[in-house]
Amino acid sequence: MRHLFKLSLVSLLILGAIFQPLVKAEENRVIDDSSTDPNTMVITTSRFESNTVDLPSHVTLITQDEIARIAATNLSQVLRRVPGLQVSYTNGKTSVSMRGISAEQASSNVLVLVDGQRLNKTDLASPDLDTINIIDIERIEIIQGAASSLYGDQAVAGVINIITKSGNRQSNIIRYSQGRFDSRQAAANLAFELDEQWSLILKGDKKTSDNYREHNELDNNQLGAELHYQDSQQQWRFSYRSRNETQQTPGALLETDLADRRQSRPEFAKDYVSTDESFSRLFGQLELNSNWQFAIDLNHQEADIDSVNSFINFATTNVNQTHRTQSSIYPRVQGQWQLGQGVVRWISGIDYDESEYAFSLLARSNQQTMESLYSQLYWPLSKQTTLEIAGRLAEVEDDLIDAALYPDGVVLKNSATAYDLGLSHEFSHVLDGYIRYSNNYRFAKVDEQAYTSETVLGLEPQKGRSIEAGITSQFETSSLQASVYQLKLEDEIFFDPSATPPAGAFFPGANVNGAESTRLGLMLDYRLLIEEDELGVTYHWVDANSEPADDTVPGVSKNTITTWYDWQVAQDVSWYLEAHYRGERYQEGDTSNSLAKVDGYTLWNSALYWRLDNARIGLRVDNLLDKEYIDYAQFNGYYPAKGRDFVVTFDLVF
Repeated sequence: MRHLFKLSLVSLLILGAIFQPLVKAEENRVIDDSSTDPNTMVITTSRFESNTVDLPSHVTLITQDEIARIAATNLSQVLRRVPGLQVSYTNGKTSVSMRGISAEQASSNVLVLVDGQRLNKTDLASPDLDTINIIDIERIEIIQGAASSLYGDQAVAGVINIITKSGNRQSNIIRYSQGRFDSRQAAANLAFELDEQWSLILKGDKKTSDNYREHNELDNNQLGAELHYQDSQQQWRFSYRSRNETQQTPGALLETDLADRRQSRPEFAKDYVSTDESFSRLFGQLELNSNWQFAIDLNHQEADIDSVNSFINFATTNVNQTHRTQSSIYPRVQGQWQLGQGVVRWISGIDYDESEYAFSLLARSNQQTMESLYSQLYWPLSKQTTLEIAGRLAEVEDDLIDAALYPDGVVLKNSATAYDLGLSHEFSHVLDGYIRYSNNYRFAKVDEQAYTSETVLGLEPQKGRSIEAGITSQFETSSLQASVYQLKLEDEIFFDPSATPPAGAFFPGANVNGAESTRLGLMLDYRLLIEEDELGVTYHWVDANSEPADDTVPGVSKNTITTWYDWQVAQDVSWYLEAHYRGERYQEGDTSNSLAKVDGYTLWNSALYWRLDNARIGLRVDNLLDKEYIDYAQFNGYYPAKGRDFVVTFDLVF
């Protein structure tokens, strides 16, 4: 291990030794209004299970009941309702951006986790949200805003953590669904109680679809298992999941092609992506005594990908091979002790990540090591006010080879720091407020480091500063979350089409450290209960601009609104109607704002959900009015989104 990792381990042990005996924390904040169960645990805000949300930030919690009532079959249907999130659909895949970050940059600035395991890759590939089986989700926790102190690299705009069902929280469910575009899914999630402490969960998922576009067929197969142990002092989880997927990719269309939006241009006739991927995780959490907790994550994922990737007016049949491995170890401790004015809580840990990457087309490979030490402290200044202080020190080393730019190899080293300072205040039993200042960062990915101008030897870490303030109010029949934020990024890492390309480049431009950019935003989330029905409205306004010309950040809509009505028609039947608006924006990569804008659109979606003893029947229709719209466009290449889509689901729960 390198010196930082050793120093971190020693520091962790010393800090743990000098703290006084602790007691359990008491609940002191209202969980987000989307939660109706006071016993719901939250992990993402501290990396330990807790029934409080202490983090001074806009935190959203989506429960499995909410997912079921809208008859959701994929994550994009769920996440479109969350303020601050913009969902894009490209080549049959979903990407999610936050807080004025473009879809093109989302995979580098929005951290996506499944049970704490990173889905983000060391290259620019997006986290594959569409592979997550919706029936396996217990809840979704979202930190809106910088979380670099707690999670490190790529948590610039926020964190989405998908928590799956486990142990005694698990129920058996078998699903079959069928929909338009010859879409079918058969999935099962089965739990077996071996004894009072041990349980076994088996998971399977088979999904096929022609999708909306021609030459966009999908065949996805997943198998998984989890062994779970829990007693009064500890819990352990060992999980394994494998995925095999083949998808044809229809590519972009030119504006002149949009008369037939479902077509695929001839040059993409041989394009596809075939993925073999596996994920394994060992997680343990122990009560060391009545005052201390220890947790550890051991993660490993491996992927082999074959693909053919053509461009508009440039067809190829060359099969490119990509290989990725990512391994990590995340030990951490938590302690708590009682003061007269409240409970002090301290979390500290080490994150150590190693990854390997190889891409055959460019004879590109990289070995990356990332290590960091972080700490988070909640200190009650009074019975109503809590101070949050957090910080992280991180180092990264890339051992990079690229046939064009670094044929003999190069070692690139960088370091970065992050810190948070926040205050939470309880104004009354129904109103909380907070204010928070954060420094954040991200390191350049391998694709970015290997495609820079010839005079640039490695990109500097992107650095950011954010400040936000907000309130959470929860009454008997209504709730409101409101927040304002400013996110400033320095040395922002992005692809600049006007930059000098590296030698032997396939296309103009290069990855750069850009000038400062600023995002100023407002988020609102309002829910009103009318007897057993719910009316909801979420709104996000963001003004995103880059220096020095004050250009608008491409790919970002200034206004996004979602409103819905969830009607309990009868005791076992509910009906859901939703309208989603996304405003116009510049095309991805159009940093000079010189290309035509992408039009805004409004979608109407609806769902019917019926509980009948152990059976659940759902009917969901997306894009009711068959609106023609573009979800993603880059350099005048357009990716039409789905027309009217419907799916019927049948679940057996026992």
